[in-house]
Amino acid sequence: MSTALAMYRARPWTLIVIALVSTLPTVLLSSGGDLAYGVPDNARDTLLRTVIVAIPTQLLGQISVAAAAVLAMDLLNGRPATASHSLELVGLRFWPLAAVIAVTLAGLAAGIVLLVVPAIILLVLWLYAPIAVVTEGRGVREAFTRSADLSKGAFWWTLGSYLAIQVTVALGAALVSAVFAAPFSSLGGDAAIIADGAVSLVVLTAAQPVAMLGVGLMYLDRRVRREGVWPAPGARH
Repeated sequence: MSTALAMYRARPWTLIVIALVSTLPTVLLSSGGDLAYGVPDNARDTLLRTVIVAIPTQLLGQISVAAAAVLAMDLLNGRPATASHSLELVGLRFWPLAAVIAVTLAGLAAGIVLLVVPAIILLVLWLYAPIAVVTEGRGVREAFTRSADLSKGAFWWTLGSYLAIQVTVALGAALVSAVFAAPFSSLGGDAAIIADGAVSLVVLTAAQPVAMLGVGLMYLDRRVRREGVWPAPGARH
């Protein structure tokens, strides 16, 4: 977390641009659905809306995570770290990345149906696959094998670190959102939806770089422990 925060301070606007790739469409899709169809008032509609938003959210979120990993590698190797370079590398590997994310989502969904534990196992084993596709230029099947290999011998460390990062960022974002949303609590109807969407966009975009860099640094840590040097984007071992 400390390294992620240091990188964030070094390249705040670059990371905000990378985060916007996922947060802006996600918030627009969620708020747009609420404006068009109203805020869900029952569990079934809420679940359906959540699933609809979750699929593009995961795709776009992994694009940002992979781009943040590229940026972290550039910073650690003393190279110019820009949003354009990070996102360009992601763009070159977009379709293999999309395939990896699709398989991951299907696997996690099946794992949840099978009493959750298989989903947790797959989350750990496949956590680094999207990053490996982009930073190492690996194919879809090879990326999953690579991710499982990097996670080998560090299952609980990987799971604990990932959950610690996600929970810390989520709690921080929720707290800040509550503070920023307080002045708009008297609004109703579409005005409340728009205000809530604006607050969510600002807070999520500001918070996401920490989570993105955290996962990227976890990946790099596993590579360093196995290979002994900080890898550069495109380097395969």
